[in-house]
Amino acid sequence: MTISSELARFSHETSFSQVPPDVLQKAKLMVLDTIGVCLSSSQLEFGRDTIKLAKEWEIQGGVSLIGSSLKVAPHHAALVNGILGHGQDYDDTHTESVVHPSSALVPAMLACAERDQIDGQRALLALVIAVEVSIRLAMPALNRFHLRGFHTTSVACTFGSAILSSHTRNASLEAYEEAFGICGSFASGLLECVPARSSAKRLHAGWAGLCGIMASDFAKIGFTGPTSVIEGHLGLYNSILRGEQYDLASILDGIGQHWELLDTRAKLYPCCHYLQSFIECAAAVRRVEDFSVDKIVSIDCQVTEGSVNMICKPWDLKTAPVTGYDARFSLPYAVCIMLYKGKAGAAEFDANEWTHEPIRDLMSKVSYEVNPDYSVKDMPGSVKITMSDGRVLAHEIPKVRGDRDQPFSEDEIIEKFLGCTEHLGESQAMRLVDAVLSMEKLEDVGALVNAGVS
Repeated sequence: MTISSELARFSHETSFSQVPPDVLQKAKLMVLDTIGVCLSSSQLEFGRDTIKLAKEWEIQGGVSLIGSSLKVAPHHAALVNGILGHGQDYDDTHTESVVHPSSALVPAMLACAERDQIDGQRALLALVIAVEVSIRLAMPALNRFHLRGFHTTSVACTFGSAILSSHTRNASLEAYEEAFGICGSFASGLLECVPARSSAKRLHAGWAGLCGIMASDFAKIGFTGPTSVIEGHLGLYNSILRGEQYDLASILDGIGQHWELLDTRAKLYPCCHYLQSFIECAAAVRRVEDFSVDKIVSIDCQVTEGSVNMICKPWDLKTAPVTGYDARFSLPYAVCIMLYKGKAGAAEFDANEWTHEPIRDLMSKVSYEVNPDYSVKDMPGSVKITMSDGRVLAHEIPKVRGDRDQPFSEDEIIEKFLGCTEHLGESQAMRLVDAVLSMEKLEDVGALVNAGVS
């Protein structure tokens, strides 16, 4: 039996009662986090422009967009809401696979659940399965999809979205398998957009959601896909990593028993996950007694090899971002904005702070080197600052928070959500919090999206 057949069987046969309570709770927090980020993005220029474009796709009897009263086809809703979820780079990451599962799959889940008019329990189960499949599918690559120029999220989550759509429409096992195979003709997303300073990466999570739903649609009407889409000679892994070693057996090892979903990490700052530890390091240094940015002589950072293409190259552009999206992938900017202002929230990544001379001067003092002992799955970082008075201030974070060993609390995720939804007012936002955290009891999942329309 092929890998896709095994994954289809797992997805088709797993029941709600087989999913541990901690996995379900984590999944609900992922839904809450994603809806909050989408609502925040709907208030930003790129979000407003995306929703404006969606006006051209409006149909009667469609499904909901987050932060808008528009109704569109399910695949368009997955695309638009996925753009909102990923566009600020405020979405979660499973760091070992380097997949952003929630920004692709929560929008797809909401769209498919509303399309198929299913209850919250079935929707939550579909999401859990889709996230688990997407993560596991990418894990053997060990970040090498990124290193080869493919965005792992838009590749892996296309397959997860197809599983999700098949699940909510109660498809046959054969339809699961065909949809999964068809995804091989959709999965895509090149990362040249990051060093080229374009905003196209914002499309990738939503594109995965759209493509997975479309794959399920085509399977429904009789299109077929190769069951060897993962391990075949011209399949996913041989096509991207031909000639390299990878352990495809790990995709299925412990599936249904060891839930990789629990190691998905949320973000506290709206920028690339590789930068989270560096911002925390800068914050720690800033708390040192008698610290002053005016005394900084040099700032030395140690990074993982797997992060260099995203946050360090090309260095001349990383030290001189020109847009908020540039800044979200700039190591020097992320470190320096925290050192200079003591915060690194949405305003700091969207208010042209990088144009200020003191920030630019500080960024010119940053350098980096690769630490060969660092593992990309931990997304670590260290910052060492030499001061004009001779002091050396240093801090290291060997592993970013958010996984099963160092989880964010429910209160921390709610606090982030409330920060993202200030435009709704606290009363409306808390009603949405309560609905999401009890979503397994909902009869109408569409209410989650509609509750966020201000």
